[in-house]
Amino acid sequence: MPVRVGVIGLGFMGRTHIGIHLKNKKAKLVAICDFDPSRTSGELSGGGNVGKTDDLKIDTSVKRYAKPEDLIADANVDLVDICLPTYVHAEYAIKGLVAGKHVLCEKPMTLDLKDAERMLKAAKKSGKYLMPAHCMRFWPEWSWLKNAVDTKKYGKVHSATFRRFASTPGWSKGNWILNAELSGSALFDLHVHDTDFIRYVFGNPKAVFSVGNGGKASKDGIDQIFTTYIYKNPSLAVTAEGGWNADPSYGFTMRYTVVFDKATADFDIGREGKTLLLHKAGAKDSEVVKVEPKTGWDLEIDYFLGCIDKKKKPTIATAEDGRDSVSLIYHELESIRTRKIVKV
Repeated sequence: MPVRVGVIGLGFMGRTHIGIHLKNKKAKLVAICDFDPSRTSGELSGGGNVGKTDDLKIDTSVKRYAKPEDLIADANVDLVDICLPTYVHAEYAIKGLVAGKHVLCEKPMTLDLKDAERMLKAAKKSGKYLMPAHCMRFWPEWSWLKNAVDTKKYGKVHSATFRRFASTPGWSKGNWILNAELSGSALFDLHVHDTDFIRYVFGNPKAVFSVGNGGKASKDGIDQIFTTYIYKNPSLAVTAEGGWNADPSYGFTMRYTVVFDKATADFDIGREGKTLLLHKAGAKDSEVVKVEPKTGWDLEIDYFLGCIDKKKKPTIATAEDGRDSVSLIYHELESIRTRKIVKV
């Protein structure tokens, strides 16, 4: 029996999730919700960093709600998929769990670590699953990297560099995303992808050293971040840059370069058809690595639906991961403010 899904929040990410639920046989979209009635009535255009959702068609049998509480109370909903602005993630995730629903919550899970603990407690008490939507853990070229590191197929890692950089986002309702109090600015909304993935692949660092600045894109936020993750192994160098203060024509860049003993892996989302190149030691030319032609969003949602169907708690991305990645971001913020190395 398909998992009956209700999606709350019909911005770009909510529409992306809806499109995936509609084509996944493990799911049945039964309800949608947004505070904006024009969205629930069918106005589903708008942009994001990757992909388009303008051609989305939702059957008239899908219930429309104006209040999240009403969708959560719907007895026909098994899974509440929260794609709302960050500052209300905790409120509605907890309400969903208390109502006995499984919850998929967009990243970052919350900006408040006390709220994160409340979310974890609500999940434990309800017996339902809470999974943060850390899609990079599922993105095919990034899953390939995780496997390459774990198996040591190309030897040990010497260095890993991640870069996620974008034009200033202007598509959020009321521009909430550029209000640091509501989104956490680029530090929490954008850079968290790489911080979380670095934790996933290499574990928590021993310390971090970060520099950053703001003021061009968001008020009182961090628009660009450079972090060095310091590990116990002194020969492992891991860095990440994140930012969204580029001018409009820049677009979006997502990259990594990882140097192994026997190869260098280079990913660039803008290199269509050759997003992941492997440069093996001794080879004259690079090798194009072929991966599953799906997005991390497709794969994370399919994974979570499978967990619910099989009654197996998620392990690839857990609620604890959502909390701990936000915690690590706060260490980076402390380093930015103090200009000192901060122990984790």
